[in-house]
Amino acid sequence: MLSDTAPTGVLSGYLTKAQLAEQLRRSIRTIDRMVLSGDAPPPTKIGRTTLYRREAVLEWLRSRELPAARRNSHTHRAGR
Repeated sequence: MLSDTAPTGVLSGYLTKAQLAEQLRRSIRTIDRMVLSGDAPPPTKIGRTTLYRREAVLEWLRSRELPAARRNSHTHRAGR
């Protein structure tokens, strides 16, 4: 069984659920809820162990980026 320590070798590009929770500053329970709701990076299952590919986590984070706010969005409209 794999532990919560950093995967090595062929799995070195993956995070454990505990590592993902730590990186996102969320609890493991919150990660579980995010996965169930479909609002999490895609997990990889190996037996009972859930891993997250680092690149998939980065892609997921990028997909959640908000567009930059327009400059001077609080100024009044022209002609007023």
